[in-house]
Amino acid sequence: MSTGLRPASIGRTFVGRLPTDSDLVDEIERFCVEQKIEAAWVTAVGAVQHLEYAFYNQEALRYEELRSDTHHEMAGFVGNVSLRDGRPMLHAHASFGDMNGECVTGHIRTGTVVWMIEVELRELTDVSLVREHDERTGLALW
Repeated sequence: MSTGLRPASIGRTFVGRLPTDSDLVDEIERFCVEQKIEAAWVTAVGAVQHLEYAFYNQEALRYEELRSDTHHEMAGFVGNVSLRDGRPMLHAHASFGDMNGECVTGHIRTGTVVWMIEVELRELTDVSLVREHDERTGLALW
């Protein structure tokens, strides 16, 4: 049985800070369009002013939308960029803590507003990562 893993090479690496008051997902996807990046690995650290995230309900095969309008520190963020419908798409999961130490975690959605976020984006080359609908999970997978 194949694992589905395939070789990829590391291309360019980018580091920087996203603009305050910008949308985290939109900024990373916009940058990938500008730089013609079709596949990448993304990590980040920082904080958000508004958080939109989701939990995937495996029984119902749909995302349960969640949100918070309070300041959250990012405790962990890992994601990737691949193509969906011919455009770069960020798929990222993160954990966030509030001022009381309460943690929320999930799939990051558009609408997550940056307070201060530093990003490292590593381009992947020599590989094609295209998302297509998977009947079993209901998700767009490689």
